[in-house]
Parts: sequence; structure tokens; C-alpha cells
Amino acid sequence: MAKKEKTKFITPDIMKSSIIGAFQKLDPRYMIKNPVMFVVELGFFITLVLTIFPTLFGEGGENRIYNGIVTVVLFIMVLFANFAESVAEGRGKAQAATLKKTKKDTKARVIRQNGEEEMIFASELRKGDIVLVKMGEVIPNDGEVIEGIASVDESAITGESAPVTRESGGDFSSVTGGTTVVSDWLKIRIVAEPGESFLDKMISLVEGASRQKTPNEIALNTLLIVLTVIFMIVVITLYPFANYLGVEIPISWSIALMVCLIPTTIGGLLSAIGIAGMDRVTRFNVIAMSGKAVEACGDVDTMILDKTGTITYGNRLAAEFYPVEGVEKEELIQYSVLSSLLDETPEGKSTVDLGRQMGCDTEAFHTEGMNFVEFTAQTKMSGVDCKDGTIVRKGASDAIKTFVKEKGGNIPKDLEEIVAEVSNLGGTPLVVCVNEKIYGVDLSEGYSETRLGRTF
Repeated sequence: MAKKEKTKFITPDIMKSSIIGAFQKLDPRYMIKNPVMFVVELGFFITLVLTIFPTLFGEGGENRIYNGIVTVVLFIMVLFANFAESVAEGRGKAQAATLKKTKKDTKARVIRQNGEEEMIFASELRKGDIVLVKMGEVIPNDGEVIEGIASVDESAITGESAPVTRESGGDFSSVTGGTTVVSDWLKIRIVAEPGESFLDKMISLVEGASRQKTPNEIALNTLLIVLTVIFMIVVITLYPFANYLGVEIPISWSIALMVCLIPTTIGGLLSAIGIAGMDRVTRFNVIAMSGKAVEACGDVDTMILDKTGTITYGNRLAAEFYPVEGVEKEELIQYSVLSSLLDETPEGKSTVDLGRQMGCDTEAFHTEGMNFVEFTAQTKMSGVDCKDGTIVRKGASDAIKTFVKEKGGNIPKDLEEIVAEVSNLGGTPLVVCVNEKIYGVDLSEGYSETRLGRTF
């Protein structure tokens, strides 16, 4: 079982916005949507007036303290119901605010017509602007690549863990704002006006994730309204009987009795019950667009998704070494580890760790004078240039084969078979070569810990 990653139920920002929202929802125009709590609010206003002016309706002033206590209790009851509703809405607003801040804080390197570069905020970009995005920078807005080739991390948008290659021309020229360039650079022409980008649409989607009543809530609310009307009639009819019997009933007593009779507890907790389900999914970074969707999830036995990257973390880890014919496995492990010694990626670190577990002495390697070659979208490989002139490369099969052929080397007959076998296992085949000789294939697999907190 993988370790679950949960978010806080109520953050300080959500708490602040929820408290403000609870008071804002005291507006009768909003409270009328929940008739049960609306009746409680009317009672609160009446007892508040009686607390300030105890003789307003011809009653004595001896009930002032009692009226004040009833007023406080009713106010807390209404405020609690509003607070529960505001918490649900505050989640969507907090997430939207985070996205807006990200968009607002993103800087863009604009290339002017005279060729000069200028740093501006992404929100200031206009359709047709040309921007330069370098390795490690966020693409400021939706656009089309007009120059360059690079690997782009689109996991924040698509959920796919593996970076994709974007280049000018063809079907791979479109880029989305909010994604990150992880290698090389891109020159992009902005194609979206402010407020029309994919990220803007995502923000609108998140903001619209306010809690909607489920069919069960609607049915229960209807029942509560009927019961409220019945008990209101019961309380009102007490006055004729009390007058007939010569018994005086203070108005605050009637209000307290009515609040006790009508289903205020259920009415006030409906919102809290509604956000309980939303909290279960929100803790796993899932946005529930409606309460109905949460209820429907309770009936789901099997979920089928279109790509593994949607539910798994994107860290690829080394799992096995497959030498080609004529190469000892120890030799492949040695050069695989050597090519990854200075690689700080999870895949590189895992290769070193796996090599150590298989008996490779990493302490024997001397990194002085080594030149680490980072992965690029153009070369599709990384490696190390050693001080003695040895060149070690690890990367995609086609890239390594081209590299070896250029150096006059030969392609092992069983290489394609090994690459196909690794691919069939669901892993990523990384071919290792030393100068003009191919030594074998490293198997890298996707990390099995999932965003949903379960192992698939």
C-alpha cells in the first residue's frame, strides 16, 4: 500500500474566507434558499429586537436576559450552517486563487520586433507576441512553436508523467500555458488572448466547483420544509388555546419552542454532510464538481483511465539490466552506473542505487575531470565524457544506434529483441553504449505509488 498524500481539511486561507462567507450568507436573500435555517434567522432577529426593546410587544422587561441567551444560541446555529457551506466553496476559491497567483507571477521573455528581449508578466501577453522559453521555465500562455525543439513537462495539465517533445511544424508544435520546458529552449508565438487560455478555462472550472445539492439532499430538504410548516402551524395555534386558558406565552418562548420542534439540526448539518464527501476526494487533490458526482462514486467498483500517468507519480526507476550477446552483465552495470553518477534525476539516482545492490563499487569511480552530458530533446540521450577520452551514452534506442553508426560501430543482432522485450514489460528501454560499442539495455519502470493513495 502506498503512502497517502492528503491535503489539509481547512487551511488558514480557507478558514478566513469561510468565516467571512458565513457572515455574508446571513443575507435573507440567500438564507431563503434554506427555509429551515431562514426560519431560525427570523427568530434570531425577533429575539434580538426583544433583547434591546423587551417591552416592544407589550411584554415585561424581566425576559431581557432570557431573550439575549436565545438570540446568541440562534445566531451560533445559523452561523454554523453558513460556515459549513462556506468551507466547501472556500476550497474551490482557494485552488482557483493559487492558479491565478501562478499565472500572475509567471514571467515571460518577450522578443520585440527589434530583436531585444523584455521580461514582462504573463498576464500582459497579447495574441501574436513572440516569447522565448528556456530550460526550467514555465510556458506563459498557449502558443505555437516557431523555432527550436525541447522536452516539455505537461503533467500539470494532462497528468501524463513522461515529458513530450515539442517542435516547430507538424502536430507537435502546440504548447499549453502552465507547462514547463525541461530541456533546451523554444521560441513560441502566443495564440490566445488574455482570459482565453487553457489555464484560464481551468481556473473558471475550479471556481465553479461550489457545492451543489444532490438529489437526496433535495428530497430531504423538501421533507424538512414540510415538517417546518407543520410545526410552525402547531406553535401559532398555541396562542388561541393559551388565551382561552388565560395563560401568557412570551414570544421568545414560542420562538425557542418552534426552533426545538422544527428539524433545525438536520437542516443546519445538511451542508456539513454535503462537504464530508467532498472532503474525502479533495484530500487526494480531486475536485468534485457536484455532490451528485460524490454520491455516484460510492457505487463505482472499477475505474478505467486512459493513461497510467494520470494516477501515478512520474518518477521512473531503474529495475533491471539486459546485456547484449558477448557482454557481461557486470560490464553493463558498471557503465550504466558510470553514465548516471552525475545524473540528479530519479531515474539516474535509482540506476546508481540498483548498481550498488548488484555489487558495483561506486567508490572506485573518480568523477574528477568527468563532463556530464544532460539529456536534450535533440539528442534524446545523456551520459558522461571521461577524462581518458571514454564516451558513455545512455538514451533512446534509435538515438544510440545513430550515435554508434556515426562512430563506425555495429548494432548487435539481439538489441531489437531486448528493446521489444523491455517495452512489452511496460518499461522504458534505455540503451547504453561506450564509444562505438553497445553494451545493453537498462529497464526503467514507472514508480508504482499513486496519487490516489493506492497501488495499481
